[in-house]
Amino acid sequence: MAKFIIKLACFVGLIAALDLALSRLLDWGRPPDYAAFVDSKSKYDNLEQVDLLFIGDSQTADGFVPSVFKEKLGATAFNYGVYQLSPFEGYFLLKDLVSRHDHPPKLVVLGTDVQMFHYRIGDGRYSPLFIESPQNLIPLIIESDNLGAITAAGRKKYLFPGLIKRLMNSPVGAEMRRDVRRIENGYLLNEKHYSDLSQFDCEKDRGFFSPVPVEKQREYFLKTIAFLQQHNIPCVIANPPMQKNFLAGMKQKAAYQEFQQALAEISSRYSVAVFNANHDLLLDNLQDEDFLDGDHLCFTGAEKFSASFADYLLRQGFPGNTRIASLD
Repeated sequence: MAKFIIKLACFVGLIAALDLALSRLLDWGRPPDYAAFVDSKSKYDNLEQVDLLFIGDSQTADGFVPSVFKEKLGATAFNYGVYQLSPFEGYFLLKDLVSRHDHPPKLVVLGTDVQMFHYRIGDGRYSPLFIESPQNLIPLIIESDNLGAITAAGRKKYLFPGLIKRLMNSPVGAEMRRDVRRIENGYLLNEKHYSDLSQFDCEKDRGFFSPVPVEKQREYFLKTIAFLQQHNIPCVIANPPMQKNFLAGMKQKAAYQEFQQALAEISSRYSVAVFNANHDLLLDNLQDEDFLDGDHLCFTGAEKFSASFADYLLRQGFPGNTRIASLD
């Protein structure tokens, strides 16, 4: 029995060492903007208190500038937007983030994507990198049927193409979408804007989403709100802006109407405010150069949007009042 245990321990140790080595090798192939994105979240655990926690997918990651909320509200904000984060993944990530601090955030902002209920169920490209507790990571992996994400290398599987490019002497592992100038509390300050008008085509991601709503995504969004309310953590739903041509195209889609109806029902049922409910905030003030593409802001646009959201919270009495009830 003792020999078996020793052999088993050696085998497990070897697998762990190989996994770590492959994980480090994959990191070598990551482009600078990916590296900055992953590293940007590390400061969260070092903060004693987070007043405002933003969580959502890439629209959220690009849309909220923490320094604006510090300047206008005196609040410590952290942007934990994660690229391609679905409501399903967001539920497990949020639980993990709340458990890592002694004091919960004063307000959680749930950033949206009009097509977020059309995400296919999966563990996501990046969310497993940020979930620390096995109590949250294992259910995510099991329910998404991706057991490979249990390993560190498996969680970085999307870096394989970049690694191959690096091995073939490419200067970077993959194309850089964002030109990161600095990092502040999870937010990547990116001044790079759209390169051509085709990026305002709302059909550009049509193959990425399910053609019909995925009920499980809505179910987990509701579970996220219920979790926050059970823990007495106030929340607001926030719709980031879209470039006006992109928005006009989206409004012709059934997915947009379904999303609007779903948010209206959720807001009424759970008494949760929706900021920028009709996506028309700053519609005439945001210029094309304020966008990375049709539904992602670069720094200049994010600064304007963050200022408007901070003013909204100020009118609601935040941070003294955290019960944000108005659908401003």
